[in-house]
Amino acid sequence: MDAAIAAINDSADFLGFIHFAKSPRHLTLNTMKDLISAIRSVNATIPLVSVVVNPENDMLETLRDEVKPDLIQLHGKETPQRVAEIAALTNIPLIKAISVSEKSDLDAASLYEPYVEYMMFDAKPPKTAVLPGGLGLSFDWTLMRHHAAAKPWFLAGGLSSETVAAAVKESGASMLDISSGVESAPGVKDSALISGFLRAAKSL
Repeated sequence: MDAAIAAINDSADFLGFIHFAKSPRHLTLNTMKDLISAIRSVNATIPLVSVVVNPENDMLETLRDEVKPDLIQLHGKETPQRVAEIAALTNIPLIKAISVSEKSDLDAASLYEPYVEYMMFDAKPPKTAVLPGGLGLSFDWTLMRHHAAAKPWFLAGGLSSETVAAAVKESGASMLDISSGVESAPGVKDSALISGFLRAAKSL
């Protein structure tokens, strides 16, 4: 909760909560529900995002009916058809993350855009990785410069207070997503790092 308050105090635009058992940032759905409720009692306007990976329908129904996030971020290998199904099932705005290592990886974005509110572009993880993101890896940010986007998009991967200026300059991003870059250890958010990143980003 302290990390969330630090983010709110330094004008974060979104807060995200991860439900993925292999992640050091994993929250049970009950914990996520309680945390979202607590944050809304402090700040009722900041959008709260549930981050999931290849979710099954029963999980999505629990998110919709009990957790009640403002958005759902899909960070797995969901197909455009599956994303359309999730949009219809939940009626909650979606963010779809795409893994990028080369320019051609951006081509898939147009297939998802009809069903989502936002896109996200993150570094493609190594083939041996168990996590689809949150690894602190970056990709060639210049690939984003001429990306023809129909929906607003987040840049993710390898961001920190030290890299954010270069990331924005090279990519042209107007929205940023950060996780490991504001941690003192895997899964441990650091309020000072959160504040430092947000201040650096807002100063650009």
